[in-house]
Amino acid sequence: MARSPEKEASTNEPTDHLKLRLSASLNACRLLQEHVFDLESRLKKINAQIELSKAEAKLNAKALAKCMEEKEEMLGFCKRLSSLCSDLERECSSYENDLRRHMEALVENRRENEELSTISQQEHQSEEAKLIAEIKAMEKDKERLLTKIIQSEHEITLLSLGNKRLQEKHTNFLLIKQSHQVESTSSQPTKT
Repeated sequence: MARSPEKEASTNEPTDHLKLRLSASLNACRLLQEHVFDLESRLKKINAQIELSKAEAKLNAKALAKCMEEKEEMLGFCKRLSSLCSDLERECSSYENDLRRHMEALVENRRENEELSTISQQEHQSEEAKLIAEIKAMEKDKERLLTKIIQSEHEITLLSLGNKRLQEKHTNFLLIKQSHQVESTSSQPTKT
């Protein structure tokens, strides 16, 4: 007995509906699988970027530690030079005081020699020559100390410039580090 077209259409309707649902489900599975593959690929890239950032951070930390160590050494050297400069200034001041006292003594000697004309002219000249020789020696010592002070001040200036360069390197390092952190943050996938 032949089926009526209405009955045949009604029996095909659930099958077609199931086929459509199956096709849609398979398509959704395929899309999900592609999405999973895409996420896995992105995850690998992110992990590689994290490892690279860790390696860079280690290198940067070593470089920063070395910079800080060099800076500390420079500061110590600068303090030692500053202390040496202070010692030299005190020594120079002492020489200046001695020179002033000798000059005063020389003036006093001259005055006394003029008042005491009975003293031998030869003795007077000998004493005066001795004082003048001492004064000249002290003046030479003073010039030598002033030269040392100028050299020390020049070295301190050079050290200050070196310290400034280290500070600039440190600042550049911090800027690069911040830049890497910003890049790492911006390269992370946005949540959907």
